[in-house]
Amino acid sequence: MYKDKKTIKREILDKFRAIGSEKDMLPPHWLEADYVNSLDNQEKRIFQKAVKELVSSGLVEQVQGSAPNLKLTQKGVNLIH
Repeated sequence: MYKDKKTIKREILDKFRAIGSEKDMLPPHWLEADYVNSLDNQEKRIFQKAVKELVSSGLVEQVQGSAPNLKLTQKGVNLIH
């Protein structure tokens, strides 16, 4: 099934919801190794736009480390919990 931008954003926020409020970052490598690898090429382009929108809306921050990751902001915590 094709994933649109709204679906991708919801799935990322759902992952934060699933890991619990005590964790403000996604599990290491989940974004790159598990989620992005499950997307086709068109969905990967949409994924980049979806992440930019989540960042620009202030819900998440991008974190650089051994692999790109996302961190939930306080605004994001308030939204999902």
